[in-house]
Amino acid sequence: MALVIYDQGYRIKTPVKTLFTPGGVEQMSKPAHTAEAGTEQDHDKDTVNQLLGKDSGSSSQGRARQAASAYQKTGGSNPVLEQPRSYIPASLIMSHPVQSVLQGTKIQAALYKMKQFDISHLLVLSNSGRMMGIVTEKLLLQYLSSQGIQPHSVEDTIEACYSNKVVTATPDTNIRQLAVSCVENQLSCIPIVQENGNLTGIITRTDLLQSLINNEWLDSRSL
Repeated sequence: MALVIYDQGYRIKTPVKTLFTPGGVEQMSKPAHTAEAGTEQDHDKDTVNQLLGKDSGSSSQGRARQAASAYQKTGGSNPVLEQPRSYIPASLIMSHPVQSVLQGTKIQAALYKMKQFDISHLLVLSNSGRMMGIVTEKLLLQYLSSQGIQPHSVEDTIEACYSNKVVTATPDTNIRQLAVSCVENQLSCIPIVQENGNLTGIITRTDLLQSLINNEWLDSRSL
């Protein structure tokens, strides 16, 4: 159930936190530290923490847990705390088949495909079918709006627009681990890859949040 990084189509064993810089697959260059960006990241982290039952600012929740623990020590029982650890594999909520484009595809074609399928992520594949990276709508729009020596156009290819370092997970990875990874590494999506390297699906941050909202009974203990 470990997370694995693919770099330019090759599976590597370097730990995610060592190699994957903050900003995840959405980052093309080092981001400016603006108040707006910090607020968005903090909001995402607070949202996931609340959904996982880890809101450190909730003193009432802490007191409730202490009371439940004390009650158990005196011979009582708490049905919620006695429930087994929640486990939902990635395979249950992932989207498939995964939409993709080939290296060298024009930006216009990539944007059209995103609009056609109402998605904001596309895997970038080599001609042999190897996963080379992920391109997002955000990265494409950033490229088109950036200032350079020559103006950028939708007729340009996606080669300068996608990240070639991709964090992936296996189908049996717990979605709680994926949610934490999305927040810690600012990932917007995680492809699901089988042990033999076959791409089997993709999970977006929206998928994770929706799943956590729909399953409020999820165990709140740490991973």
